[in-house]
Amino acid sequence: MREFLKSFFGASGKEISGLALLVAVLLITLLVTKTTDWSGSHEPGYRPEDQRLLDSLMVLLATDSVTGQVAAANKDTVFIFNPNVVSYQDLVRLGFAEKVAGRIINYRKKGGVFTVKADLYKIYAVDSALIKMLYPYIDLPARVAKPASFTRKNKPAGQKGTPDTVRTAKKLPQYDLNQADTAMLQTINGIGSVLSQRIVEFRTKLGGFISENQLYEVYNLDSLVVARLLDRAYIEPEFKPQLLAINRATIAELAAHPYLSWQQARLIVAYRNQHGSFTAAADLLEVYAVDKEDVKRIAPYIDWSPTN
Repeated sequence: MREFLKSFFGASGKEISGLALLVAVLLITLLVTKTTDWSGSHEPGYRPEDQRLLDSLMVLLATDSVTGQVAAANKDTVFIFNPNVVSYQDLVRLGFAEKVAGRIINYRKKGGVFTVKADLYKIYAVDSALIKMLYPYIDLPARVAKPASFTRKNKPAGQKGTPDTVRTAKKLPQYDLNQADTAMLQTINGIGSVLSQRIVEFRTKLGGFISENQLYEVYNLDSLVVARLLDRAYIEPEFKPQLLAINRATIAELAAHPYLSWQQARLIVAYRNQHGSFTAAADLLEVYAVDKEDVKRIAPYIDWSPTN
C-alpha cells in the first residue's frame, strides 16, 4: 500500500505516515458519529469536523513532494516586498522554496532587474500559485507604460530644413495579436525566432489572448519588449477565445492549459465524476486547490456545456 501511494501520488514516507494518521482519525470520528446517531442523541447529517479532516487530507496530498511546501504561503506571514531588494530569508518567509529564493538572488547578482510583477515568472521553477497569492504584495507596477513616439526637434548638420522642424518616426502598421505569425512578431525590436515562437505557442495553449496583460506571462519576454509589442499589436474587441469543455475534457487536456496545474486538473475531474457537470464559474470554487483568482483567469476559456 505504501509503495502504491508513493508511485501514485509521488508522496514521501513522512507524508504517507501523516496521511495514514489522518485517515485513522477520520475513521474514528465517523465511527463515533455513527454510534451517536444510533443512540438517537443527535440527528445524522453533515458534520463540519469531517469536512475539516477531509480538507487536511487534501492539503497533505497537495504538498509538493520535492520542496515539501504547500503551493501557497501562510497568509499570516506575507508582507509588501520588492523582489529587487528583498533578502533571501524574507523570500523563504514569504513561501518561496529555498532553491527558488536562491535563483532570485543570483538573478539580481547577475544584473537582472524585476520591472513588473509578472517578471517573477521568469525565475525557473517558481511556484505560479504562490506568485498569484503574493501578487497584491509585490511592490512593482503591473505593467510599464508604452514608450512615447520618437521625435527629433533638430536635424543633423548638412540636412535641409529649419532647425526646429519636428519629425515623428514613421508609424508601422498595427496588427491583430491573435492573428500575428512569428514573422510579424519578429518585426518588434527584442523579439527573435525563439521568443516569437514562444508567444505563438503560449497563445495556442491559452486559446487566444483576451488581455494585453497576458503577454507579461510569456516566459522570458522582457517587460520593455512587451511595451514595444503593445505599441504595434491590438486585440479585437469582439474576439472569442477557443473554449475548453470542462465537462468532457480529460486530465491531460485540462492540465495543458496554462492556467490549470496538473493537480488542479486531477481534482476537477475527480469532483466532476463525484458531483456531476459544472454549470457555472462558481462551481469551480467547490474544488479544492482552485481559488477565486484561478476562476477569474480560467473562466473566459471555459465551455460549460453539460455532457451528453
